Amino acid sequence: MIPIYIKNEKKFKTITLALKFKAPIDADLITERSLLAKLMTKSTANYPTEQKLYDYLSDLYGAHLSSYVTKQKTAHVMTFSIEFIHDKFIDEPLFDACCQLLSDVIKHPNVNGDSFNEQKVVQEKQLLNARFDNMKDNKAQASFQRMLKEMFQTSYRYPSIGIEDRLPDVTPASLYAAYESMLQKDEKALYVIGDVTEEIRSKLEHYFDFNSEDVTLEPLELEPKAKSVYVTEYTDTSQARINMGMTVHVEYGTSDYFALIVMNQIYGGDATSLLFMNVREKMSLAYQIHSQVDARLGLMYVVAGVQNATYQQAVDTILSQLEMMKQGEFSEELLIIAKKMLISHRRENFDRPRGWIEVSYASSFDTAQLSTEEWIKGIESVTKEEVMAIAEQVNVQTIYCLAEEVKA
Repeated sequence: MIPIYIKNEKKFKTITLALKFKAPIDADLITERSLLAKLMTKSTANYPTEQKLYDYLSDLYGAHLSSYVTKQKTAHVMTFSIEFIHDKFIDEPLFDACCQLLSDVIKHPNVNGDSFNEQKVVQEKQLLNARFDNMKDNKAQASFQRMLKEMFQTSYRYPSIGIEDRLPDVTPASLYAAYESMLQKDEKALYVIGDVTEEIRSKLEHYFDFNSEDVTLEPLELEPKAKSVYVTEYTDTSQARINMGMTVHVEYGTSDYFALIVMNQIYGGDATSLLFMNVREKMSLAYQIHSQVDARLGLMYVVAGVQNATYQQAVDTILSQLEMMKQGEFSEELLIIAKKMLISHRRENFDRPRGWIEVSYASSFDTAQLSTEEWIKGIESVTKEEVMAIAEQVNVQTIYCLAEEVKA
Protein backbone atom coordinates (compact mmCIF):
# COMPACT_ATOMS: atom_id res chain seq x y z
CA MET A 1 0.00 0.00 0.00
CA ILE A 2 1.25 3.47 -0.87
CA PRO A 3 1.54 6.21 1.78
CA ILE A 4 -1.48 8.53 1.81
CA TYR A 5 -1.27 12.05 3.26
CA ILE A 6 -4.54 13.80 4.08
CA LYS A 7 -4.74 17.52 4.91
CA ASN A 8 -7.98 18.93 6.27
CA GLU A 9 -8.26 22.50 4.98
CA LYS A 10 -11.71 24.07 5.18
CA LYS A 11 -10.79 27.27 3.31
CA PHE A 12 -10.79 25.48 -0.05
CA LYS A 13 -14.05 24.75 -1.87
CA THR A 14 -12.33 22.05 -3.87
CA ILE A 15 -10.64 18.75 -3.10
CA THR A 16 -7.31 18.02 -4.77
CA LEU A 17 -5.73 14.59 -5.18
CA ALA A 18 -2.14 14.31 -6.39
CA LEU A 19 -0.51 10.96 -7.13
CA LYS A 20 3.30 11.03 -7.23
CA PHE A 21 5.62 8.58 -9.05
CA LYS A 22 9.32 8.84 -8.23
CA ALA A 23 12.26 7.17 -10.00
CA PRO A 24 15.97 7.98 -10.37
CA ILE A 25 16.67 10.27 -13.32
CA ASP A 26 17.46 7.89 -16.16
CA ALA A 27 18.48 9.17 -19.59
CA ASP A 28 16.96 6.04 -21.16
CA LEU A 29 13.51 6.66 -19.65
CA ILE A 30 13.08 10.36 -18.97
CA THR A 31 11.66 11.17 -22.42
CA GLU A 32 9.14 8.33 -22.29
CA ARG A 33 8.06 9.35 -18.78
CA SER A 34 7.51 12.92 -19.92
CA LEU A 35 5.38 11.74 -22.83
CA LEU A 36 3.45 9.33 -20.62
CA ALA A 37 2.46 12.05 -18.19
CA LYS A 38 0.70 13.97 -20.94
CA LEU A 39 -0.58 10.99 -22.91
CA MET A 40 -2.27 9.29 -19.96
CA THR A 41 -4.33 12.34 -18.97
CA LYS A 42 -5.82 12.83 -22.45
CA SER A 43 -7.64 9.51 -22.81
CA THR A 44 -8.30 6.28 -20.93
CA ALA A 45 -9.71 2.86 -21.78
CA ASN A 46 -13.20 4.10 -20.81
CA TYR A 47 -12.79 7.48 -22.53
CA PRO A 48 -10.64 6.68 -25.57
CA THR A 49 -10.70 10.15 -27.14
CA GLU A 50 -9.69 13.50 -25.75
CA GLN A 51 -13.18 14.85 -26.45
CA LYS A 52 -14.92 12.05 -24.56
CA LEU A 53 -12.66 12.55 -21.54
CA TYR A 54 -13.23 16.31 -21.71
CA ASP A 55 -17.00 15.80 -21.86
CA TYR A 56 -16.88 13.52 -18.82
CA LEU A 57 -14.83 16.07 -16.87
CA SER A 58 -17.49 18.64 -17.77
CA ASP A 59 -20.12 16.28 -16.35
CA LEU A 60 -18.06 16.27 -13.15
CA TYR A 61 -18.74 20.01 -12.81
CA GLY A 62 -15.54 20.99 -14.56
CA ALA A 63 -13.16 18.74 -12.63
CA HIS A 64 -9.59 19.50 -13.66
CA LEU A 65 -7.34 16.58 -14.58
CA SER A 66 -3.66 17.45 -15.04
CA SER A 67 -0.13 16.08 -15.01
CA TYR A 68 3.42 17.37 -14.96
CA VAL A 69 6.99 16.17 -14.53
CA THR A 70 9.73 17.66 -12.36
CA LYS A 71 13.23 16.96 -11.11
CA GLN A 72 13.56 16.79 -7.32
CA LYS A 73 16.99 16.06 -5.94
CA THR A 74 18.18 13.34 -8.34
CA ALA A 75 14.69 11.94 -8.93
CA HIS A 76 12.34 12.28 -11.87
CA VAL A 77 8.83 12.79 -10.52
CA MET A 78 5.57 12.34 -12.43
CA THR A 79 2.47 13.90 -10.89
CA PHE A 80 -1.11 13.02 -11.84
CA SER A 81 -3.69 15.27 -10.24
CA ILE A 82 -7.41 15.94 -10.17
CA GLU A 83 -9.18 18.90 -8.56
CA PHE A 84 -12.95 18.99 -8.14
CA ILE A 85 -15.74 20.73 -6.23
CA HIS A 86 -16.53 19.35 -2.79
CA ASP A 87 -19.65 17.17 -2.73
CA LYS A 88 -21.32 19.42 -0.13
CA PHE A 89 -21.66 22.27 -2.63
CA ILE A 90 -23.50 20.25 -5.28
CA ASP A 91 -25.05 17.36 -3.33
CA GLU A 92 -23.64 14.76 -5.72
CA PRO A 93 -21.01 12.04 -5.05
CA LEU A 94 -18.15 13.65 -7.01
CA PHE A 95 -15.50 12.32 -4.65
CA ASP A 96 -15.94 8.69 -5.68
CA ALA A 97 -16.27 9.51 -9.37
CA CYS A 98 -13.08 11.60 -9.38
CA CYS A 99 -11.13 9.03 -7.39
CA GLN A 100 -12.23 6.39 -9.86
CA LEU A 101 -11.20 8.53 -12.81
CA LEU A 102 -7.72 9.29 -11.43
CA SER A 103 -7.31 5.60 -10.61
CA ASP A 104 -8.36 4.64 -14.15
CA VAL A 105 -5.86 7.09 -15.64
CA ILE A 106 -3.12 4.97 -14.05
CA LYS A 107 -4.63 1.49 -14.04
CA HIS A 108 -6.54 1.53 -17.32
CA PRO A 109 -4.77 3.70 -19.90
CA ASN A 110 -5.76 3.76 -23.55
CA VAL A 111 -3.62 0.90 -24.85
CA ASN A 112 -3.78 -1.80 -27.52
CA GLY A 113 -2.23 -4.89 -26.01
CA ASP A 114 1.32 -3.97 -25.06
CA SER A 115 1.37 -0.67 -26.92
CA PHE A 116 -0.16 2.77 -26.58
CA ASN A 117 -2.34 4.08 -29.40
CA GLU A 118 0.03 4.89 -32.26
CA GLN A 119 -1.82 7.95 -33.54
CA LYS A 120 -1.94 9.50 -30.08
CA VAL A 121 1.74 8.76 -29.53
CA VAL A 122 2.61 10.51 -32.80
CA GLN A 123 0.55 13.55 -31.75
CA GLU A 124 2.17 13.70 -28.33
CA LYS A 125 5.66 13.39 -29.80
CA GLN A 126 4.87 16.31 -32.11
CA LEU A 127 3.76 18.42 -29.15
CA LEU A 128 6.89 17.56 -27.18
CA ASN A 129 9.05 18.29 -30.20
CA ALA A 130 7.39 21.72 -30.40
CA ARG A 131 8.30 22.30 -26.73
CA PHE A 132 11.92 21.48 -27.51
CA ASP A 133 11.80 23.93 -30.44
CA ASN A 134 10.33 26.62 -28.21
CA MET A 135 13.05 25.99 -25.65
CA LYS A 136 15.73 26.43 -28.29
CA ASP A 137 14.09 29.62 -29.57
CA ASN A 138 13.89 30.99 -26.03
CA LYS A 139 17.47 32.16 -25.51
CA ALA A 140 17.03 32.34 -21.73
CA GLN A 141 15.90 28.71 -21.47
CA ALA A 142 18.37 27.45 -24.05
CA SER A 143 21.36 29.09 -22.37
CA PHE A 144 20.36 27.80 -18.94
CA GLN A 145 20.16 24.25 -20.30
CA ARG A 146 23.57 24.67 -21.94
CA MET A 147 25.01 25.74 -18.60
CA LEU A 148 23.56 22.62 -16.93
CA LYS A 149 25.14 20.41 -19.60
CA GLU A 150 28.51 22.02 -18.97
CA MET A 151 28.16 21.78 -15.21
CA PHE A 152 26.87 18.21 -14.81
CA GLN A 153 28.10 14.99 -16.40
CA THR A 154 25.26 12.86 -14.97
CA SER A 155 21.61 12.53 -16.03
CA TYR A 156 20.84 15.56 -13.87
CA ARG A 157 21.97 17.68 -16.83
CA TYR A 158 18.77 16.88 -18.75
CA PRO A 159 15.51 18.85 -18.45
CA SER A 160 12.55 17.11 -16.82
CA ILE A 161 10.65 17.03 -20.14
CA GLY A 162 13.22 14.68 -21.67
CA ILE A 163 15.97 14.56 -24.27
CA GLU A 164 15.28 15.86 -27.76
CA ASP A 165 17.67 13.44 -29.48
CA ARG A 166 15.83 10.47 -27.93
CA LEU A 167 12.39 11.55 -29.17
CA PRO A 168 12.58 9.87 -32.64
CA ASP A 169 13.34 6.51 -30.97
CA VAL A 170 10.21 6.54 -28.79
CA THR A 171 7.60 4.02 -29.94
CA PRO A 172 4.16 2.96 -28.65
CA ALA A 173 5.84 -0.21 -27.35
CA SER A 174 8.71 1.62 -25.60
CA LEU A 175 6.14 3.88 -23.95
CA TYR A 176 4.28 0.84 -22.67
CA ALA A 177 7.53 -0.59 -21.28
CA ALA A 178 8.15 2.72 -19.47
CA TYR A 179 4.58 2.58 -18.16
CA GLU A 180 5.13 -0.94 -16.80
CA SER A 181 8.37 0.21 -15.17
CA MET A 182 6.55 3.15 -13.58
CA LEU A 183 3.86 0.88 -12.15
CA GLN A 184 6.22 -1.75 -10.85
CA LYS A 185 9.37 0.12 -9.79
CA ASP A 186 8.43 3.70 -8.88
CA GLU A 187 8.06 4.95 -5.34
CA LYS A 188 4.52 6.25 -5.03
CA ALA A 189 2.59 8.55 -2.70
CA LEU A 190 -0.86 10.16 -2.64
CA TYR A 191 -1.63 13.64 -1.31
CA VAL A 192 -5.16 14.87 -0.62
CA ILE A 193 -6.16 18.35 0.52
CA GLY A 194 -9.55 19.96 1.08
CA ASP A 195 -12.39 19.84 3.60
CA VAL A 196 -11.80 16.15 4.25
CA THR A 197 -11.04 13.95 7.24
CA GLU A 198 -9.41 10.60 7.96
CA GLU A 199 -12.76 8.97 7.21
CA ILE A 200 -11.89 8.99 3.49
CA ARG A 201 -8.73 6.92 3.96
CA SER A 202 -10.42 3.56 3.40
CA LYS A 203 -11.88 4.78 0.11
CA LEU A 204 -8.52 6.08 -1.01
CA GLU A 205 -6.89 2.77 -0.15
CA HIS A 206 -9.51 1.04 -2.29
CA TYR A 207 -9.07 3.24 -5.36
CA PHE A 208 -5.28 3.58 -5.12
CA ASP A 209 -4.21 0.10 -4.06
CA PHE A 210 -0.79 0.28 -5.71
CA ASN A 211 2.38 -1.37 -4.57
CA SER A 212 5.25 1.01 -3.91
CA GLU A 213 8.97 0.36 -4.09
CA ASP A 214 11.55 2.31 -2.08
CA VAL A 215 13.74 4.19 -4.53
CA THR A 216 17.40 4.85 -3.76
CA LEU A 217 18.74 8.10 -5.17
CA GLU A 218 22.36 8.74 -6.01
CA PRO A 219 23.80 11.86 -4.36
CA LEU A 220 24.65 14.77 -6.63
CA GLU A 221 28.31 15.41 -5.93
CA LEU A 222 30.47 18.03 -7.60
CA GLU A 223 34.03 18.57 -6.45
CA PRO A 224 34.92 22.22 -5.83
CA LYS A 225 36.78 23.83 -8.73
CA ALA A 226 39.86 25.96 -8.18
CA LYS A 227 38.98 27.79 -11.39
CA SER A 228 35.51 28.14 -12.90
CA VAL A 229 34.77 26.58 -16.27
CA TYR A 230 34.08 29.55 -18.55
CA VAL A 231 32.23 28.90 -21.82
CA THR A 232 31.18 31.55 -24.33
CA GLU A 233 29.15 30.76 -27.43
CA TYR A 234 27.93 33.16 -30.09
CA THR A 235 24.59 33.47 -31.83
CA ASP A 236 22.27 36.08 -33.28
CA THR A 237 20.71 37.60 -30.17
CA SER A 238 19.51 41.05 -29.11
CA GLN A 239 20.86 40.54 -25.59
CA ALA A 240 23.56 38.32 -24.15
CA ARG A 241 22.62 35.62 -21.64
CA ILE A 242 24.74 34.90 -18.59
CA ASN A 243 24.21 31.72 -16.58
CA MET A 244 26.32 30.76 -13.59
CA GLY A 245 26.20 27.50 -11.67
CA MET A 246 27.49 27.42 -8.10
CA THR A 247 27.73 24.83 -5.34
CA VAL A 248 27.96 24.91 -1.57
CA HIS A 249 27.84 21.89 0.69
CA VAL A 250 25.02 22.11 3.25
CA GLU A 251 22.95 19.60 5.22
CA TYR A 252 19.18 19.98 5.21
CA GLY A 253 17.77 21.62 8.31
CA THR A 254 21.11 22.88 9.65
CA SER A 255 22.05 26.51 10.28
CA ASP A 256 24.11 26.45 7.06
CA TYR A 257 21.03 25.32 5.11
CA PHE A 258 18.99 28.29 6.32
CA ALA A 259 21.93 30.66 5.86
CA LEU A 260 22.21 29.59 2.19
CA ILE A 261 18.53 30.33 1.57
CA VAL A 262 18.84 33.78 3.16
CA MET A 263 22.12 34.48 1.37
CA ASN A 264 20.55 33.74 -2.01
CA GLN A 265 17.65 36.05 -1.22
CA ILE A 266 20.00 38.92 -0.39
CA TYR A 267 22.27 38.18 -3.34
CA GLY A 268 19.66 38.00 -6.10
CA GLY A 269 16.32 36.74 -4.80
CA ASP A 270 14.15 39.75 -5.58
CA ALA A 271 14.06 43.46 -6.47
CA THR A 272 15.74 44.47 -3.18
CA SER A 273 18.77 42.22 -3.75
CA LEU A 274 22.35 43.21 -4.48
CA LEU A 275 22.27 41.90 -8.04
CA PHE A 276 19.07 43.73 -8.92
CA MET A 277 19.90 47.01 -7.19
CA ASN A 278 23.55 47.22 -8.24
CA VAL A 279 23.97 45.33 -11.53
CA ARG A 280 20.61 46.33 -13.00
CA GLU A 281 19.52 49.58 -11.36
CA LYS A 282 22.74 51.42 -10.48
CA MET A 283 25.06 50.21 -13.24
CA SER A 284 22.43 49.44 -15.92
CA LEU A 285 24.33 46.32 -16.97
CA ALA A 286 21.36 43.94 -17.05
CA TYR A 287 17.86 43.94 -18.48
CA GLN A 288 16.90 41.29 -15.96
CA ILE A 289 18.87 39.41 -13.34
CA HIS A 290 18.24 37.11 -10.41
CA SER A 291 19.69 34.22 -8.46
CA GLN A 292 17.89 31.05 -7.43
CA VAL A 293 18.75 28.27 -5.03
CA ASP A 294 18.11 24.56 -4.59
CA ALA A 295 19.26 24.38 -0.98
CA ARG A 296 18.54 20.66 -0.65
CA LEU A 297 21.18 19.97 -3.31
CA GLY A 298 23.44 22.88 -2.38
CA LEU A 299 23.05 24.50 -5.80
CA MET A 300 22.75 28.18 -6.65
CA TYR A 301 22.37 29.78 -10.06
CA VAL A 302 22.59 33.32 -11.43
CA VAL A 303 20.59 34.09 -14.57
CA ALA A 304 20.88 37.40 -16.42
CA GLY A 305 20.01 39.07 -19.71
CA VAL A 306 22.58 41.78 -20.46
CA GLN A 307 23.88 44.02 -23.22
CA ASN A 308 26.06 42.26 -25.77
CA ALA A 309 28.73 44.95 -25.67
CA THR A 310 29.21 44.79 -21.91
CA TYR A 311 28.53 41.15 -20.99
CA GLN A 312 32.08 40.61 -19.68
CA GLN A 313 31.73 43.62 -17.40
CA ALA A 314 28.42 42.17 -16.22
CA VAL A 315 30.08 38.84 -15.40
CA ASP A 316 32.79 40.58 -13.39
CA THR A 317 30.21 42.68 -11.53
CA ILE A 318 28.05 39.66 -10.67
CA LEU A 319 31.10 37.97 -9.17
CA SER A 320 32.05 41.14 -7.32
CA GLN A 321 28.62 41.17 -5.66
CA LEU A 322 29.36 37.69 -4.33
CA GLU A 323 32.61 39.03 -2.88
CA MET A 324 30.59 41.78 -1.21
CA MET A 325 28.44 39.08 0.42
CA LYS A 326 31.58 37.43 1.76
CA GLN A 327 32.83 40.73 3.20
CA GLY A 328 29.49 41.56 4.78
CA GLU A 329 28.90 44.58 2.56
CA PHE A 330 25.14 44.47 2.95
CA SER A 331 22.93 46.13 5.52
CA GLU A 332 21.08 44.62 8.46
CA GLU A 333 17.94 46.10 6.88
CA LEU A 334 18.50 43.98 3.77
CA LEU A 335 18.91 40.91 5.98
CA ILE A 336 15.60 41.66 7.73
CA ILE A 337 13.79 42.25 4.42
CA ALA A 338 15.14 38.99 3.00
CA LYS A 339 13.86 36.99 5.97
CA LYS A 340 10.43 38.63 5.81
CA MET A 341 10.12 37.91 2.08
CA LEU A 342 11.13 34.26 2.49
CA ILE A 343 8.67 33.71 5.35
CA SER A 344 5.90 35.46 3.43
CA HIS A 345 6.52 33.29 0.36
CA ARG A 346 6.51 30.16 2.51
CA ARG A 347 3.16 31.04 4.03
CA GLU A 348 1.72 31.97 0.63
CA ASN A 349 2.51 28.44 -0.55
CA PHE A 350 -0.21 27.14 1.75
CA ASP A 351 -2.82 29.43 0.19
CA ARG A 352 -2.98 27.03 -2.78
CA PRO A 353 -3.62 23.28 -2.69
CA ARG A 354 -0.66 22.59 -4.96
CA GLY A 355 1.58 24.63 -2.67
CA TRP A 356 0.88 22.37 0.31
CA ILE A 357 1.25 19.26 -1.85
CA GLU A 358 4.63 20.29 -3.26
CA VAL A 359 6.08 21.46 0.08
CA SER A 360 4.87 18.26 1.78
CA TYR A 361 6.21 16.04 -0.98
CA ALA A 362 9.59 17.80 -1.03
CA SER A 363 9.96 17.10 2.69
CA SER A 364 9.63 13.36 2.00
CA PHE A 365 13.11 13.47 0.40
CA ASP A 366 14.72 14.45 3.70
CA THR A 367 15.62 12.34 6.72
CA ALA A 368 15.08 15.30 9.05
CA GLN A 369 11.52 16.59 9.12
CA LEU A 370 10.79 20.28 9.65
CA SER A 371 7.39 21.76 10.44
CA THR A 372 6.51 25.13 8.91
CA GLU A 373 7.08 26.73 12.31
CA GLU A 374 10.53 25.12 12.58
CA TRP A 375 11.42 26.28 9.06
CA ILE A 376 10.37 29.83 9.87
CA LYS A 377 12.38 29.80 13.11
CA GLY A 378 15.39 28.54 11.16
CA ILE A 379 15.13 31.48 8.75
CA GLU A 380 14.55 34.01 11.54
CA SER A 381 17.62 32.83 13.46
CA VAL A 382 20.11 33.40 10.60
CA THR A 383 22.72 36.03 11.46
CA LYS A 384 24.77 38.29 9.22
CA GLU A 385 27.90 36.39 10.21
CA GLU A 386 26.32 33.09 9.11
CA VAL A 387 25.39 34.62 5.74
CA MET A 388 28.97 35.82 5.28
CA ALA A 389 30.35 32.41 6.26
CA ILE A 390 28.15 30.50 3.82
CA ALA A 391 28.94 32.98 1.02
CA GLU A 392 32.61 32.18 1.63
CA GLN A 393 31.90 28.52 0.89
CA VAL A 394 30.20 29.17 -2.47
CA ASN A 395 32.17 27.63 -5.33
CA VAL A 396 31.53 29.07 -8.79
CA GLN A 397 31.62 25.97 -10.96
CA THR A 398 30.44 27.10 -14.39
CA ILE A 399 29.98 30.42 -16.20
CA TYR A 400 28.16 30.15 -19.51
CA CYS A 401 27.60 33.15 -21.79
CA LEU A 402 25.53 33.22 -24.96
CA ALA A 403 26.24 36.43 -26.83
CA GLU A 404 26.37 38.06 -30.24
CA GLU A 405 29.92 38.48 -31.40
CA VAL A 406 30.84 42.16 -31.40
CA LYS A 407 32.80 42.90 -34.56
CA ALA A 408 35.40 45.63 -34.60
